[in-house]
Amino acid sequence: MTATLATVLTASAAMADLQQGLSALEAGDYPVAAELLAVAADEGEADANFYLGRMLELGMGGAADMPTAVELYKLGAAGDSALSQNRLGLLYLQGEFVLQDYERAAELLCGSAEQGDANGQLNCGLLKLQGRGVEADAEGGIDMLKRAADQEHIGAMNVLAQALIAGEVAEKDEAEGLRLIQKTASFGNPVGLFSLGQAYVVGLGLDKNLVEAHKYFNLAAANGHPDALQARQVVEQQLEPAQVLEAQRAARIWRPEAVEPRSLLEAAETASE
Repeated sequence: MTATLATVLTASAAMADLQQGLSALEAGDYPVAAELLAVAADEGEADANFYLGRMLELGMGGAADMPTAVELYKLGAAGDSALSQNRLGLLYLQGEFVLQDYERAAELLCGSAEQGDANGQLNCGLLKLQGRGVEADAEGGIDMLKRAADQEHIGAMNVLAQALIAGEVAEKDEAEGLRLIQKTASFGNPVGLFSLGQAYVVGLGLDKNLVEAHKYFNLAAANGHPDALQARQVVEQQLEPAQVLEAQRAARIWRPEAVEPRSLLEAAETASE
């Protein structure tokens, strides 16, 4: 057997073990998942270190062990696992279980972004906009947000929408900002729902409609948006009782579009301040 063929077979076996490990994880069989993921990691599948780390971080199948999780993230990041780079980068950014280090955080998060990871793209984009760990670069930051938004990363779509509407760090484009808000709202995202309610209040790219605003603030409140209750109350004071009932009926029958869920294991925390 040639060295090249052996390498290919080993990589295939590692990928198979990784997929089987993730299937076991999805089924809640944590001991089997950990065993298969450990084999995949030993075979060189860098992402397996990330998933093992997340299991330890979240206490899946046993007690949480964050120090060991960090070491696994470091192993994964050294093997160019974009998932590991993103998680480890956030830890350096926050200074949790590692020394706070903005430059190292930016290196890891933007490395993850360049590999196409949507969470990494969002986080790298935020760092470029904030100038944390890297030179402030509004154009580069917006480009990263757009890359993540193109993958329908809801957080990136919301951040990008606000940037486009404000027109401070990106060229003003209210129509595109509204489109992104409508998209995230259609998924049932509380930020998107709240922002769409605001759009109806002021008539941003839409006819001003307080009944629709009440509906979306109601939906945002039901999904946990912290400012939606007060916003709904303010709008309600401007409506007739029959209009309030109309808005409530509309909220009651509203249904979100199906969206492919992102695993909690993928560490979707953001680099927002």
